[in-house]
Amino acid sequence: MAHFLIVNANLTGMKTLSCIMDLGHEITYIESSSFVGYVTTTETDEIKKRIQRIYYLEDTDDFSKLIKVAVNVNNIQKIDGVICVAENSMESASVVAEYFDLPFPSSVAVTNSRNKEKTRNLLDLNGIRNARYAHIHSREELEQVVATIGYPLVIKPGASRNSFGTAIVKNADQLIIAWEAIQKEVEAAPLKMQEQYRRGFIIEEYLSGKMVSVEVLHDGEKATVLMVSGRQRSISNELIEYRIDMPANITTVELSACKDYTLSVIEALQLAHGIFHIELILTKAGPILVEVNPRLMGSYMPYLYNNLTGNNIFAWLADVHSGKRIDLKNLAVTGKVASAVRFDVVRDTEYIPESFRKAVLKRFAPVYCELPEGEQVCPVFAGQTIGRMQIIVDGHSQLQNMLNEFYNYVSTDLNLELLQ
Repeated sequence: MAHFLIVNANLTGMKTLSCIMDLGHEITYIESSSFVGYVTTTETDEIKKRIQRIYYLEDTDDFSKLIKVAVNVNNIQKIDGVICVAENSMESASVVAEYFDLPFPSSVAVTNSRNKEKTRNLLDLNGIRNARYAHIHSREELEQVVATIGYPLVIKPGASRNSFGTAIVKNADQLIIAWEAIQKEVEAAPLKMQEQYRRGFIIEEYLSGKMVSVEVLHDGEKATVLMVSGRQRSISNELIEYRIDMPANITTVELSACKDYTLSVIEALQLAHGIFHIELILTKAGPILVEVNPRLMGSYMPYLYNNLTGNNIFAWLADVHSGKRIDLKNLAVTGKVASAVRFDVVRDTEYIPESFRKAVLKRFAPVYCELPEGEQVCPVFAGQTIGRMQIIVDGHSQLQNMLNEFYNYVSTDLNLELLQ
């Protein structure tokens, strides 16, 4: 078994820690004391109790201090691999991995992937289909580039996560309102995050079409597409994704185009030794990049993948970062569709949690769920998440029909309007 050094964690990261320890590996964990990317719960406390060694470092972006801690760890027990799934710590982890010459995406590749301007520049240099874009730092620069990009357009930080600080702008009347709202959002973020968000902003043309994500494993020799997933976005706000479907409901021609395009992006960025999460829009011209994430897919997606395929993506993650040979299997999924659904309330109302819980369990057979309990009437607010589930069904049509019936029922009988 291997000894891994893991730098920081988010929700996915904490669960990854647990799964890697379940495989028998040992972990030394370094966590920032100034910014924690997960909510502390009983579950996270129990996970941390199982970790062999934990170090707290105020600034894990201070590479020299981070390497000093890592050297001390290596003197105690040889580090066999470095793992990181926390987006904002990928650069730090890549520097540590390079110091010890361990399998991990290079610091250059990670920086280029996380910097949206550098990513788009590399796509242009390699002749890869791309969105029109510009990199700016100020309102004045924003107003200058609008004519080149055209409306509708998207404003986003040069290095961001989870659509933070992002806005779709449809016309000139919305431009300055959106810009000022983003600045307020960035100013309210933790100081450590502000440092990354203030690297400038990317202005991109708005891309119309289905959104998909592509999961790619690179073992150091070749890249292999593991899954192309459909990302269902809210009708009222395209920046909010409430559902992930595996595999995506697209044609075989679109699937092939997504795979080929993604592999060309991975090659252009020279990403290797990792599992990567690439988001695309299927435009009329073909797939076009939304963003590259040089880390494992986030949130509950790894569990959805494991539940559908029977594979263990966490085992592959450990193997790729310790340089072990990986036996990829069960990559072709036929017939079945897995879906991760988040239940978000659209408007303020009241409901009985147990009634909602029973409605879900009567109609679905979740392989995983987080559902509310309680017989008392409770207030709920617009944007509040009241549950989530993962289900596996026989096809996309069955999935959509089941969800449509459910949404209609809870709207009519439970007075709950859910995001869809």
